[in-house]
Amino acid sequence: MKRYLSILMLSAALLAVFAPAFAQAPKKIPADKQRALLWKPDKGQYYFSHALVFDYQNKSDKTSGTLKIHVDPVTGGMCFVKETSFGQGGKSFDFVIGFPDGKYIFCGTDEDGKKVRVNEVVKEFKPDVDTKKQQQDDFKTYVVPTGNKRDDFGLASTEYDLTYATSGTQEKIWLTQTPFSVYPIYGLEFVESAVSLPVSFDYMNLLPSDLLLSEINSKDVVLKLKSFGKDPYTANAKGYAVVKVND
Repeated sequence: MKRYLSILMLSAALLAVFAPAFAQAPKKIPADKQRALLWKPDKGQYYFSHALVFDYQNKSDKTSGTLKIHVDPVTGGMCFVKETSFGQGGKSFDFVIGFPDGKYIFCGTDEDGKKVRVNEVVKEFKPDVDTKKQQQDDFKTYVVPTGNKRDDFGLASTEYDLTYATSGTQEKIWLTQTPFSVYPIYGLEFVESAVSLPVSFDYMNLLPSDLLLSEINSKDVVLKLKSFGKDPYTANAKGYAVVKVND
């Protein structure tokens, strides 16, 4: 009996070490009082109560700084503002709003000085069955938990060894489980010639929607989540005229 109990205790200990951080879903973040007054998508107005803030260093182009992404925890909608996120990587856009269903709203000024709005849809947000299965298999194969865990601003984070299939090189990353989809960040990589963040978040084909890349230190980039909390911001797309672009 003692030996049996010992085996059970050992098994439980191993599960505790290697179980991923996302085994237990994080609690939903409730809407604050201002949201009911300021969230008016039918009028082109969007309110974001929280913000993700990263410190970054792009070794390739020798740039560094702070990256801020505004978040509506209720819908998972996110807002990328030129001055605090994509900068000169956004050409003439003032801000971009992305949603977990793949829809994006790009607001900016055209070459004639007219305020315009472009609506885009990223189809990769909804992969077919085979693509989804491949993503899950790749995650199990190339993203292996090390057993290290921590709390990042009230969210559970886990360290992983990430192996690149093409080169076989390996590096450590931290993934943070969020109560909202982070695909609006990853999805920007699929909207060509629009905006580009100062560091790449090209992980949609590998990571599930509730795992945020919160830290990496590779030969090309250094990224670390600096803060996540209340930081209200309101974006208004009302004054931007909708224009259609060629598919």
